Amino acid sequence: MEEKRGSLFTVRDAESAIVTYTVLGLLYIIGICLHELITGWNGLLEMLRKLDTMSPVFNRTAIAFIVFKEGADIMLRRFNEWRAEHAQSLEKAKEQGIEQGRTEAYQAIAAWNKRRLAAEAKGIPFNEPPPSQNGDQHG
Repeated sequence: MEEKRGSLFTVRDAESAIVTYTVLGLLYIIGICLHELITGWNGLLEMLRKLDTMSPVFNRTAIAFIVFKEGADIMLRRFNEWRAEHAQSLEKAKEQGIEQGRTEAYQAIAAWNKRRLAAEAKGIPFNEPPPSQNGDQHG
């Protein structure tokens, strides 16, 4: 049964997005305050007007940044999951190949031994080398 994959966007991603938005918001507010101090303080009301005027631009920019940041993080996590699954499937295929090779080698030796015993029972000389000596793994 195939394992159900979780949602692309996890609680951790949501927390990260909220923290990022908060940090960007604080930087935005500090930037506006510094700009007001440098260009000339016109009072708290003027600073709040500037914050309000620029907030749509800030929101679009912050959201675009967060979408790209979280999207890249999600893609990287999914790639790492795929890589781990791929490595596991390669290891499993390798183990199955080794087991199949062992089975085939055992079958070749068993078939050779059966021919040897049959020849011996009939008194016929048996000069066929074992499979491991003549390179024939399939009898």
